[in-house]
Parts: sequence; C-alpha cells; structure tokens
Amino acid sequence: MTSFTSTSNRRNIALLLITLGATAGLGACSSTPNDYSYQAAAEIRKDVTPELDGLNRRRVDMDNDFAMTADTNGRAFNDDLDRAFFLDRPSHLTRYPHTR
Repeated sequence: MTSFTSTSNRRNIALLLITLGATAGLGACSSTPNDYSYQAAAEIRKDVTPELDGLNRRRVDMDNDFAMTADTNGRAFNDDLDRAFFLDRPSHLTRYPHTR
C-alpha cells in the first residue's frame, strides 16, 4: 500500500486543495442590487431587442412597408378609377381606327 508521503500524492492533494479553495473563493462573489453590472443587466432585460418593434422588424422597416403598401394601393385605386370611367382604353364606338 502506498503512503500519503509520496511526492505524487502530495502534489495531487495540493492541487485538489488549491482547486477547492479557488472554487470556494469565486463562488462567494455575488452581485448586489447596488452593483453597476446588476443595474446594467436589469436595463438590458427590460428590452432585450430595443431596435425591434415587431417580432422581426425594426420601426423603419415597418414604416417602409407601410409607405410601399400605401403607394401600391393608391396606384391600384387610380387604375380602378380608370376602368370604372372607361378611361383605360378608347371607345369602340368611334369609326376611326386606333392602336393599342
């Protein structure tokens, strides 16, 4: 049987004690509510994605989509009015030929 006096065992025990001491020392550190890092983390947790307004779009993206939709709807409405007032093509009642 090997005794605890061997150099290898002493080294292993010393390494174990150092590791346990470092772990206990680091584990004792905690952040308090007055700590700056705790306050910064709390601010981040309030709004993790401040630049997003929807699930995946920023406010500027939503505004661009709205502007494009409004523009498309306006142009489509003008086309609808042209068709409603028969302004989208010449009359078929004229005796003069027309090209399209």
